[in-house]
Amino acid sequence: MPDNTTKGGIASRQTDERTSFFGFLKSHALDLLAYAGLVVMLILFFVFNNGPRLAYNFGSVIQAAAVYAILALGAVFIYSMGFMDVSLGQQIGVYVILMILIGNKIGGVPGIIVGVLLVLALALICGAINGAVSIFLGLPSIVTSLFLMFFFTGAQYLLMEGTGENTIYLDIASSLRPADRNAYSLMLVGIIALLAIIGTYFFNYTKLGKYTRAIGANKVAAKQSGISLVKWQVLGYMALGFCAAVASFVMLTRTGSAGKGTGSGYAMDIMICLILGGMPLKGGMKSKISCALVGAFTYTLLSNVLTTMGVPLNWINFVKACIFLVIVLLTCRKPNGVLPR
Repeated sequence: MPDNTTKGGIASRQTDERTSFFGFLKSHALDLLAYAGLVVMLILFFVFNNGPRLAYNFGSVIQAAAVYAILALGAVFIYSMGFMDVSLGQQIGVYVILMILIGNKIGGVPGIIVGVLLVLALALICGAINGAVSIFLGLPSIVTSLFLMFFFTGAQYLLMEGTGENTIYLDIASSLRPADRNAYSLMLVGIIALLAIIGTYFFNYTKLGKYTRAIGANKVAAKQSGISLVKWQVLGYMALGFCAAVASFVMLTRTGSAGKGTGSGYAMDIMICLILGGMPLKGGMKSKISCALVGAFTYTLLSNVLTTMGVPLNWINFVKACIFLVIVLLTCRKPNGVLPR
């Protein structure tokens, strides 16, 4: 006679395996989609960039992705709390202009060092203001970042008007980067890797990362657990400020110049990068440092592939907007509806 107990046990194990498999897919859907997108972009990149231009375009991708990756690594700390900073692009523009003005005024490497240190101090102060004011005034964080956006927009125009030029250049720009293009790309990879290691340590193994994720998961529960919302929100925004200062310097090494439009659009670009990397817009425990790197390189590769394919600039922005909309609809839905949170 058939052993019904054995058959029932096998069927039960098979059901459990299927349940655990689908449960794994559901719980890691954001990560799987993010890595799948990066793989697809890499495949398309190698398909459309075969031949002599492969190495050149690969270097271009690294150089373009460096600023996005550095900014996104800092932005993870505030997005994990469910916040965002729309002033980021205007801040970058002012920081690069200040580095050039101070560097040219003092002259040589000492001028650049002084400019970088002053910009770093300014970025940390702005981060602290952005994080603290919204708590003290009971305002959404985006409101304070809007104030900073308008402030830095005006400051950028005033600084450029004061020079009487549309574009300003750093006198020693050529000495900030290696003459060899490949060496410069390797230098940028090293900077990204170092910041990624530091960011991973603070985000995964210190209170900064654990508490910012807890705030994003449930602000009320975090506060009742004794977590200081002001302290950790300020530190999260200061982490972004630090990365903004580093990204500004990296941008300066690449371009050696700045103008009224420098940094424009970076705030939205970083948001798209993080979403492409699998970062949930509401933040919380599923936030990861890897979202910054995966998203930054996916976004840069997407732009490169579309350009290589001969897609017009207007259509490139349209394609990016459609991809962004689809990802938001897929990843930010209510359990009982289809509208984003």
